[in-house]
Amino acid sequence: MLDKREIKTERLIETTFINILSEKDLAKVTVKEICEKALISKSTFYDHYVDKYALLDTIIQEYSRQFQTEIHERFKSVDEHNTLKVISSITQSMASHNKNLSTILKASGVDRSLESNFKKILFQESFEYFTNHEINRKFSSEFLAKMYAEIALASVSFTLTNYENIDLIKQQADFMNLLQQAMLKKI
Repeated sequence: MLDKREIKTERLIETTFINILSEKDLAKVTVKEICEKALISKSTFYDHYVDKYALLDTIIQEYSRQFQTEIHERFKSVDEHNTLKVISSITQSMASHNKNLSTILKASGVDRSLESNFKKILFQESFEYFTNHEINRKFSSEFLAKMYAEIALASVSFTLTNYENIDLIKQQADFMNLLQQAMLKKI
């Protein structure tokens, strides 16, 4: 288990990395630059991360875990008729991390990206839900899950771009709720 100093150091490294990454491509970011801006030594960096790709992967995994939890709660809420509250919660969470999420979503040059993790999470959670509930019989669970994942990912991108416009965010939430209702309709 990490102590408070180690946690603070990791947060400092991650924040510094994201700030640099918001200004330039991953390929141009160096460990030396991260260390200089974070005011740490290279050995301190390497005590926590193997390289900048491991650092990026750690950040991606942290956001992916948080997203997994929020999406899982969203699908639980379908049965609890609590969807709008959960959509609002997810939107607020994304808005509070807007800069970081936008930066990490744009990061390129890695085998695993935050976008692919989000898409995988959205597909898995929706597929599980559609498979375990009596859903629209006109379409397969796999088709509905793939379509839902694509639309929801577009919604995430929209939220990150328009998080300050409350009217647009409400419209987006209403639209996603409408889509969900249409998908669940038994035809």
